[in-house]
Amino acid sequence: MAMEPPARPSSSLFDVFLRLRPSISSNTRFLNVEETEAANPTHITIKPPTNDNRKRAIEKFAFTRVFEEDAHQLELFKCTGVVPLIEGVLGANGRDGRDGLLATLGVTGSGKSHTILGTKSQRGLTQMALDVLFQSTGNQLVQSFYGAPAFSSLAAADVSEAHMFTATAYLDSMNGDNQSERFPSRAQTPMPDCSSFITNPTSRSKNVPRPSALPENPSVHDIEIPSDPNAEYAIVISMYEVYNDRIFDLLAGNTTKQKNPNLKRRALLFKSTEQSPDRKVVAGLTKIICGSFGEALMILESGLMERKVAGTGSNAVSSRSHGFFCVEVKKRDAQRKGPWSSSTLTIVDLAGSERARNAKTAGATLAEAGKINESLMYLGQCMQMQSDNQDGSKNVVPFRQCKLTELLFSNSFPSSNRHTHHHHHPQKSIMIVTADPKGDFNATSQILRYSALAREVTVPRIPSTTSTILSGTTLKHASTTSSGRTTPAAVLEELEYANSEIGRLTSEIEVLALRLTEETARRKAAEQSWRAAEDHMLEIEQEIRDECFAETENAVDQERRRWQAMWDAEQDNNEMHMDRKIDVQAAAVKIYEDPKPGLRERAQELEKENEVLRARLEAMERESQAKSASPVKKMRALKAKRWQDPDAALGAEDD
Repeated sequence: MAMEPPARPSSSLFDVFLRLRPSISSNTRFLNVEETEAANPTHITIKPPTNDNRKRAIEKFAFTRVFEEDAHQLELFKCTGVVPLIEGVLGANGRDGRDGLLATLGVTGSGKSHTILGTKSQRGLTQMALDVLFQSTGNQLVQSFYGAPAFSSLAAADVSEAHMFTATAYLDSMNGDNQSERFPSRAQTPMPDCSSFITNPTSRSKNVPRPSALPENPSVHDIEIPSDPNAEYAIVISMYEVYNDRIFDLLAGNTTKQKNPNLKRRALLFKSTEQSPDRKVVAGLTKIICGSFGEALMILESGLMERKVAGTGSNAVSSRSHGFFCVEVKKRDAQRKGPWSSSTLTIVDLAGSERARNAKTAGATLAEAGKINESLMYLGQCMQMQSDNQDGSKNVVPFRQCKLTELLFSNSFPSSNRHTHHHHHPQKSIMIVTADPKGDFNATSQILRYSALAREVTVPRIPSTTSTILSGTTLKHASTTSSGRTTPAAVLEELEYANSEIGRLTSEIEVLALRLTEETARRKAAEQSWRAAEDHMLEIEQEIRDECFAETENAVDQERRRWQAMWDAEQDNNEMHMDRKIDVQAAAVKIYEDPKPGLRERAQELEKENEVLRARLEAMERESQAKSASPVKKMRALKAKRWQDPDAALGAEDD
């Protein structure tokens, strides 16, 4: 009975499609599409190469659908479910949209970027999805220039703490006009006077963005998706990459490099914010409000220029990161101007797995390849787990092992938080696996093994040693009889030859066993030597640490003493300087001191005695004059000079 792909319920995480690229390799084809009576093939078979000595199994894989080498881009767009995915993102009449995920997976050089981004002559699924989105919303798109009535409400409705700009302002800054420097970096704080580049046509005409160089074919004008006639829409674009298991903004790099060329990129966080407690978002992204399909293409080109690529032995332009292109469709009632609901179409270009031997990578490129292969391994485990859950098991998908699986699977399950205003349905996902039928067998089989919906293995029978010996002896001695019949002598000869072969193999086994014993002893001796070396190294390390500690303590002590001596000397110098200043001041200024109290009293007594003596002397002079003069003169002298009592005069002076 032929293997059938399992039924994919509407709650399934992934619908997986396989696309084969036209191979340019000269290797033998190992991948074949099985013929079927159905309209579209769903099964492939891979056979190991003829020179494979590992006797690997023949494997058969089932997918939702297999697209062969002659499939075109438009056929892939219409038949993989991308159109219903976009319709779900837009949302039905009166209902919110549903998140959608479109991703490509495959070995490096298998055609992933061609499928998702196209070539110089053909558009990829990303450009066609954008074209369908813009032509479906049409006149229902709100005006996207800065200062428009919807800008502030869009900025306030964003839950990811984004740096929000309009496409015109962002492209003007990219062209070197620097007008966007006047625009706010946070969505919640718009400036009211920043629409001058809209109202001033002269300044705007100098900064018209260059036209996009992306192709315009194939056309999708015949695809019509009904939109909600009572709603108005806004389309917001952001881009980021997962490089070495870290998230980097692809739209912030250009403006940052213009201001600070040597500034390193800052990694972003994938977390729950205050406005989105029930689901995780990439916080701090640069988001661009686009009002036309042309603006969206130019934003896409700007982000692709910042993505990490490198040349390897497998691919001249190999992606060194997983690229994420997010298109948020904002929707609200056109009449009531209520709150914005949001649904996101995420398009992911996964980096290809590669082998270092084939890619010839080394250094940083080899480390990047290791991170890429590790994240793809975790992605394979998650896809296998979710595929097993379709059979009824309830195992938890381990998507928190790396940033890639966390971004792809975190919002793929129903939210358990019922206190939010909007109920978010789990996102619908489409995986397109690309493969080269003549490429690397090992890498391709590994990708198919964990991405297919179903797998069937046919193990080839390995002949036993006895049959090999007997077949070899039969072929060797087939000419024993001319008629082809087996004679007893021939049988005995074959048995003798088989016994000799058994003896030879037994001796080889004994020799190999002896070598194994010797190698085991050597390994144990090497391990003991290694442990002894480790112990010795630890002892030396401890000694070095002790010596360094002692030297450091000695140096610190010497330095402390030197500083203390310098401090003491400085204090002495300051005191000497102060004493000299005091001496100079004392020499320049005469200091008068009050006499001592005893000397003052003694001086007063002497003055009193002098006054008494002076009074007595005057009295004696008058007496002498009176004795020698005439009576008339005596009377005149007495009248001229009045007599005073000396004791009374001294008493008055004392008072």
